[in-house]
Amino acid sequence: YPDFPAEIRAPAGSLPGVVPAGEATTIEIEDRYLDTAGGALRAVGLVARIRIGAGTRRLTVKSLARRGDGAVHRRLELEGDAGDGDEPRHWPPSAARDRRLGAIGEASLATLAVLRQRRLQRDVGIGRSIVELSLDEIDVVAPGGETERWVELEGELRSGVEADLAALADVLL
Repeated sequence: YPDFPAEIRAPAGSLPGVVPAGEATTIEIEDRYLDTAGGALRAVGLVARIRIGAGTRRLTVKSLARRGDGAVHRRLELEGDAGDGDEPRHWPPSAARDRRLGAIGEASLATLAVLRQRRLQRDVGIGRSIVELSLDEIDVVAPGGETERWVELEGELRSGVEADLAALADVLL
């Protein structure tokens, strides 16, 4: 990918009521989405991801159901260390690992898709809150070799109140 242009690297100061809270950084991430061959996680409304980046492997288990209105939503999200290898029974204990094992039992896991992301992220202040803004260039490779590419913008509330996150969404949208 070409470098992110300057107007994308530092837009926060030009948005009404938004203050940059630190420098923008670019990171490389690989996400592997996993489930059993029979879709045991999906059947109970969950999705599992192993995120690899900056020398770490993190497991995230999220609910597929989202609550909320407009651009702001909430959902269950549990994280833990993914350890080495692809066998969750050998990973360090965590709420994410336990939820995943409870859903899959003894079944093996399969990779559903691999997402490779180049992420530009920056914390911004709005109101009484800190929001992590992430601009992602994403390449997806499905097990059959099909590929897709897109760009997405995400804001995640790090501290503060959802009303400030909604106000940021209004400014951006």
